[in-house]
Amino acid sequence: MRSLPELFFVISGEHPTLPLGELTAVLEASATQFAIKTDAFKYVEVNTQSDVAFEVGKRSGYTDEAGVHVFTCEPTLDGIGRAVNETGLSEFLSKEESFNIRVARYGGVTKEISRVGLEAILGDRIARETSAKVNLTSPDKKFRGIFTGSSFHLGIIEYQRPKASIANRRPRKRPSFHPSTMVPKLARSMVNLSQPRPGDLFLDPFCGVGGILLEACLIGCSGVGMDALPRMVRGTRRNLAHFGLASLGLIEGDARKLPFREVGAIATDPPYGTGASTLKSTTRKILDEFLPQARSILATGRRLVVASPLGTAASQSADDSGFKVLDRHLVYVHRSLTREILVLGAV
Repeated sequence: MRSLPELFFVISGEHPTLPLGELTAVLEASATQFAIKTDAFKYVEVNTQSDVAFEVGKRSGYTDEAGVHVFTCEPTLDGIGRAVNETGLSEFLSKEESFNIRVARYGGVTKEISRVGLEAILGDRIARETSAKVNLTSPDKKFRGIFTGSSFHLGIIEYQRPKASIANRRPRKRPSFHPSTMVPKLARSMVNLSQPRPGDLFLDPFCGVGGILLEACLIGCSGVGMDALPRMVRGTRRNLAHFGLASLGLIEGDARKLPFREVGAIATDPPYGTGASTLKSTTRKILDEFLPQARSILATGRRLVVASPLGTAASQSADDSGFKVLDRHLVYVHRSLTREILVLGAV
């Protein structure tokens, strides 16, 4: 067997930078050495020292599929045929196992090769090479063929996101709703970008009705939420209970006066405007007062991920508070709001 597994990930194409940024952060947090080998539209190939495809795929918000890479070749029938001949497929599939294969195209790739026709050809070749049986409905292993521009990739799926998993957690599906709540994928990516480790205390000090905290608890974080408004704290508790979850604690309090000695990771989306929910202050002023507090409870090298309206100058507040901007993502919400997601490292 291979000593250095090659993995593949199919990431969402709905944002230009967040899916790959999140995947990289999760791989870094997995404590495995890795190198991104291929980064095409929606398709990422990674060299690693351990097979973390399932764990990384399940944890990520923007990863749709993950698995073991088998081969990459030129996107022609001759090229694919040669690659099959040169690859020891019995290394990946035994004769006692069943399989199926599906082919996908990502990006502006050629449609000269019939997707369904190629599935039939590859299915026949794999069956002859390994003596394994085809099972279209419930196979032991699922092969995935992917066309990306100038290449064809073959892999075996280890993780595939259930289609209903995100839809069931949409903000309006929860008992407590607030219009500013982040959608699940974005909230999950915020948590992952903060890189919480096992045993860490994860904090969302502006938890609202718990969108970010919910995603943190779903991936096993020991999470604490905090908000200045009692109704928000009650809403978070109801939403967590709706999904059979509980945080380590929910606190009604001012995030500019954090009652913690140390936390391992912070991800948060402070309120915008100048109303009661914003402590009757501007977002910039809240950040100027909150970030030094956050820095005092984060060890050097740990992360805080914060969202704010573009134009808030959050990076300046971060620099002034002992943080370094490690990454930045812009998320369009509507014509009057684009969120700036900053990944900050404590220095």
